[in-house]
Amino acid sequence: MKKLFLKTLLASQFIGFAAFAEPYNVQQGFDKIKTNFENSKANKNEYNKNLAIVNNNVNEITKAKNTVIKQKNDISQEIIKNNDSLKKVMLQERDIQKHIKIEEEKIAAENKQIEQLQALVEQIKQNQQQRQAIIANYQDQLKATTDERTAWKNRESELRNQEGETIKAVRTISAEESTWANRKKGYEIEVKRWTAEADRQQKIHDTYQGLKEGK
Repeated sequence: MKKLFLKTLLASQFIGFAAFAEPYNVQQGFDKIKTNFENSKANKNEYNKNLAIVNNNVNEITKAKNTVIKQKNDISQEIIKNNDSLKKVMLQERDIQKHIKIEEEKIAAENKQIEQLQALVEQIKQNQQQRQAIIANYQDQLKATTDERTAWKNRESELRNQEGETIKAVRTISAEESTWANRKKGYEIEVKRWTAEADRQQKIHDTYQGLKEGK
C-alpha cells in the first residue's frame, strides 16, 4: 500500500485591483500573482498524485476484503458439511444402540426359555454366545463412531476459530476501507478546489501579463 506525499506550498496572497492604481507596483503585483499561479498548479499536481495513490489503495483493500470474505464463506461451507457428517454419525450411533437393545431383549427372552425348556439349554447358550459376539461387534462399532464423533466436534471447534479470525479480518479491512474512502473524498475536493484556484490564478496572470506587455 503506497503512502501519501505532499509538498510544502507557499501561502497564496490575493492582490486586489487597487494595484492597478499604482504603476510602480505593477511588477511586484505581477510577481506575486505569478507565484500564486505556480503554487496553485503545484498544489493541483500534488493532489492529483495523492488521489491516484488513494484510488490504488482503495482498489487493493477491496481485493483483500473480497479474498477474506471468500475464505470466510468457504469455511462456513465446511462447517455445514462438518455438521452434516456429524448428524450422520449420530444417527448411526442411535441405530447401533437400538440394535444393542434389541439383542439384549432377545437375551432376556432366551433366559426365560432356558427355564422352560431345559432340553434347549445348550442351543440357547450357543445362541447367547453368538449374540454376545454380535453385541461386542456393535460395541466396537459404537466406540469407533464415538471416536469419530469426537473428531468431528474437534474439527468444528477449529473451523469456528478460523471463521472468527476471518470475521475479525473482514471488520479490520472494512474499517480501513472506510478510512481510505473518506480520504479519497477529501482529496477529490482538494483537487477540485485547487483546479478552480489554478484557473482563477491563470486568468489573473493573463490579465497582468497583458497589462505589462501593454506598458
